Amino acid sequence: MTIKPKPTDAEIKAQIMYWGSQQMTYVIRNGLSMAGHKGLKTNWVRRQLERLERAGQVKRVPSVYARQICWALVEVVRP
Repeated sequence: MTIKPKPTDAEIKAQIMYWGSQQMTYVIRNGLSMAGHKGLKTNWVRRQLERLERAGQVKRVPSVYARQICWALVEVVRP
């Protein structure tokens, strides 16, 4: 398997929807890593998600965990 470059915004948003409508930051990172984006750090993924949040594409959603951030798409697009 070849190592892919850093994921695009579309790949990050697709990973949020992969297992459901919302995901924790570390779950998104793990999914991207399994998709071939090896060497990603969770803090890099969090910064990208924060950038997407400022752009109005993703939002933080309530979680039962005090320190883990859960993310969802602002506008869910179903196939």
